[in-house]
Amino acid sequence: MRLNPIFFRAKFQVIILAGVFLLSACSGGSSSSTSSSTSSNNCVGLVCIETVNVGDAGNPADADTGYGAVSQAYAIGKYEVTVSQYVTFLNAVATVPPNSAIKDLWNVDMHDTASYVSGGLIERTGLGTNVAPYVYAEMPDAALGANSGKRAMLNISWFSAARFANWIHNGATTSASTETGAYTLNYATSGVFTKNDGALWWIPSEDQWYKAAYYDPTKSGANKYWKYPTRSNDLPVAEAFPGGSNSANYDSPAALEGSRVTPVGAYSSSVSYYGTYDQAGSMWEWNDATYSNFDGVPITRGMRGGSWSLGMINVSKFGPRDYEPIYNDDDSGFRLATTRK
Repeated sequence: MRLNPIFFRAKFQVIILAGVFLLSACSGGSSSSTSSSTSSNNCVGLVCIETVNVGDAGNPADADTGYGAVSQAYAIGKYEVTVSQYVTFLNAVATVPPNSAIKDLWNVDMHDTASYVSGGLIERTGLGTNVAPYVYAEMPDAALGANSGKRAMLNISWFSAARFANWIHNGATTSASTETGAYTLNYATSGVFTKNDGALWWIPSEDQWYKAAYYDPTKSGANKYWKYPTRSNDLPVAEAFPGGSNSANYDSPAALEGSRVTPVGAYSSSVSYYGTYDQAGSMWEWNDATYSNFDGVPITRGMRGGSWSLGMINVSKFGPRDYEPIYNDDDSGFRLATTRK
């Protein structure tokens, strides 16, 4: 447990212009750089999630921060969960919501996104009844066209991420439970819940997320951790995608006005050692860290990775933050970890 720190949460808004590019294949983008890991397209039920293997089990922790040591090999999402994947999830489990916990897997801000961020991601029609069930659909982005569904999903609470993980753990079908599996939630909408033993898909621990982002066993020197997830100790350039070998979507980079929610893998040359993308920007990503108040009661969950809206202090390994698990905003997203390789 960690005491709840106070982090700088102001958002910077810069006027920028839209860009266009094409992404390839399934749930993510293409890469022009190399990494140590091969990726796997893990298809479970209705969705496919591309993952990368994170080996080097038993690696030491980062001497600078104490994070990153993981005793076992695992796999982690190559990309953040996308709009398309989340639409599939909603249409599987939330067409006739049994209660508010499931109904709130979609919120109006997923549709009415601020104009400087995006033209909107997911619309919901229908009444949510057996006669007129909800139907969820991707909202196209004029600049991205067919790649609109590959945008990173936003306005995600920890609970929404955990229910998505449960759904995939249970087979990702229209009958798969969102309430048991990786986490035993039972329609809870508050509180702090820990991962169950035997989870097949889950929100990564802080160490798992951190290792995938910063660890590089081939790095010279005693400490094998980079400062940034782009295999660099130099601050990534905040610029429009695809950028160069050390760039990211943070601090509202120029040329993204109205399209600040970028497709996953858009910064195709900025990749971690293990082959993950967008851990230096795009969305703040939930992890399973818990933070406690001064009475030792867990109250918040960890987030890492920086976002399109925040600046340089937040994108390095020294920049964790935390929020209550019900928090969601236009820069909160997630990726999953798994035993499947």
